[in-house]
Amino acid sequence: MSKSKRKPRSTPPAIEGPAKIAEDHVQNRGYVIALGESPARAKPAIAPGKAWRRLSPLEQAYLRGQLGGGSARHDAEARFQAGQRYGGMFALAQATGRDSTNLDKITGSGASSHSISDSQADAIRRLIQVDMALGVRDRAIIRMVCGEGFFPSEAVRQVCADYKHTIPARLREALDALVEAFEATRRERRRPGA
Repeated sequence: MSKSKRKPRSTPPAIEGPAKIAEDHVQNRGYVIALGESPARAKPAIAPGKAWRRLSPLEQAYLRGQLGGGSARHDAEARFQAGQRYGGMFALAQATGRDSTNLDKITGSGASSHSISDSQADAIRRLIQVDMALGVRDRAIIRMVCGEGFFPSEAVRQVCADYKHTIPARLREALDALVEAFEATRRERRRPGA
């Protein structure tokens, strides 16, 4: 085929959303686009629209009202904030800070020669303190739902075989324990000599 007969390249159509929008999709995430007349002069800017993302299982439970009720000591907002805080600490503790494009040397497992950052070490320490203040079952449920992204039904059924019909209640109990664990670790850090 000669050069004169080639079809001109067309620009791809703008993506309007996920291929299949499920009930757990929400359009609320800001994203960055490149603005400029040429790629060499492009500058990053916040896009005028919002990007799609999937809600986490904890966010879905909160929006469905499953974190409300139960013990009067903590409300749905406190449970949700504690779960979000744990999820953030878990993500920071798991992050390597490097990807495959900037590994200088590949040895054995690939990342064994790299040390962890101070913020990651701090997140690991705080995660250990909070985990130690939780019971075994509560710790497993919280880690699965808030850290690893399991649905509450999966986590509660896997950890507690005796909670088949009261999954939101068991999740609330675990989140109450998480709120109290955060309070206990905060008191421990404020104590003189600790």
